[in-house]
Parts: sequence; structure tokens; C-alpha cells
Amino acid sequence: MTSLIGIRRRIRSTKNISQITKAMQMVSASKMRKAQDAALATRPFTDQLRGILSRVAGAGSSAKHALTEVRPEKKVLIILVATSKGLCGGLNVNLHRGFMNFTTNMPGSEISVVTIGKKARWVIPGKETNLVARFDTLGETVTFEETRAITTFAMDAYLAGTYDSIYFAYPKFISTLTNEITIEKLLPVTTNNVDLSDSDPKNVEYTIEPDPFALMEKLIPYQVEMSLYQAILEARATEHSARMVAMKNASDNARDLISSLTLDYNSARQSQVTSELLDVTTARMAIE
Repeated sequence: MTSLIGIRRRIRSTKNISQITKAMQMVSASKMRKAQDAALATRPFTDQLRGILSRVAGAGSSAKHALTEVRPEKKVLIILVATSKGLCGGLNVNLHRGFMNFTTNMPGSEISVVTIGKKARWVIPGKETNLVARFDTLGETVTFEETRAITTFAMDAYLAGTYDSIYFAYPKFISTLTNEITIEKLLPVTTNNVDLSDSDPKNVEYTIEPDPFALMEKLIPYQVEMSLYQAILEARATEHSARMVAMKNASDNARDLISSLTLDYNSARQSQVTSELLDVTTARMAIE
């Protein structure tokens, strides 16, 4: 009797968990669609902005900017874009693995970290990493204005010489089931990371008004802001996708567990009924 009661309790609790994970799956699916649309809508603009900067800078322009100054990487800042909530599978674990692999390849550099997302504190090692800032108050729907505070902090620190280079690590959205841990250089801004094979930029003459210096003064900081904003959008889309998949897997596992427990319950109940019938039959034969 005790085993039957225990099995019934497990079935009841598993059904309750299944209802919760099913509801979370539906909520994540709704948020996932909005986050994916936002990330995919701004991705072409960010890529084209980087391409424009590369073409203008590579067309023989003598305009330089303080954010393009290359220095020996003795002090490096890494901006980690993690999730705001949990229950998203191994997303943060993969981000931690990518972060550790990247820092391993920079043995002579002093690593500092800025985190975005409440779960980023589980990604970085506590004693070996210098945590300089945390940005955990971003809203559910991230806006460009909210992310400008982070890029302002990064650009001010780079211009002041506090760091020689700044990277950002984030899970890039590929599809609902696929993402890629990506680490890109935010500062100094490089102008040689765009494929210009279709045309030789040195043979193109640009007419820039009012002048190349004014263009670079506006374009380069804006590119830094858009690059980080795009990374945060990609991370949010990946987070909701990973959580929806995790909750779907949890619901499926709960359904399979309920089927298995129901089978065990029926088997145990049948054994109990058989045992009771044998007891009744034995008692009657003893009386006769």
C-alpha cells in the first residue's frame, strides 16, 4: 500500500511540474519570436554600418580616430553578455567554456570583466577575474538607449588608457536550436574585417561632406554602440530560444516519466489485487 501511495504522489507531482514547464514553454515561445525578430531586423544594418566604415577607411582616407589606436594587449577588458534568468539549458555553461578558452590564449594579459545579465556571475571564475562593473538592470525588451551606458563606459575606459583592448562575448543567434558562442573585438575599432573582394576600395573615390574627420568622429562611436546593442539582442534571442527548447524537453521528459510511473502503478496494483485474491482463496480453503 505504501508503494502505491508513493507512486501516486510521484505521478501527481510530475503532472504539476509538467503543467509549469508547459506554461513556461508557451511564454518563452512568445518572447522568443519577438526577440528573434528584433535581432534579425537590426543585423543587416549593423553589418552594413561596419562595411561602410571599412570602405571609407580603406579608400585612402587619412582620417584617424582615437578609438582605432592599436596598442599591445597588456590590459584586456571582456564584456560578457549572459542571460538574465535561468532554466535555459547549457547556454551559460557554453559561454563560460568559451570565455575560459579565450583567456587561456592570452596568458600575458591582465583580464578584467564587465558582465551583462544577472546570470553572468555564474560564468566568470570568482577569484581569478577582476570584475569591474555589472549591468543587471536591463529591461525585458532592451532598447538602444539602455545599452549606451555600457558602451560609454567602455569607450571612456579605452580613451583613458585603462585598457588596451576591449572584447565582448555573447551567444550569437543562428536558429531556434542553434547558437554560437562568439567573441569579437569592440575596441580598438578595426577596419579590415569586411570582405571587399567585389571591388577594390583603393580605386573608389569618395566625396565626404563636411570632411572625413567629422564623419569618423560620428561613425566610429556609433558603430561601437550598434555592435554591442546587436550582441545583446542576439543574446536575448538565444536565451529565449534555449529556454523554450529546455522547457519543451522538460515537458516531454515529464510526460515519459508519467507514462512509466503509471505502468509501474498498474503493475503494482495488479500484484496487490492478485495477492489479496490468493489470501482470500487460501483462507476459504482452510475453512472448508
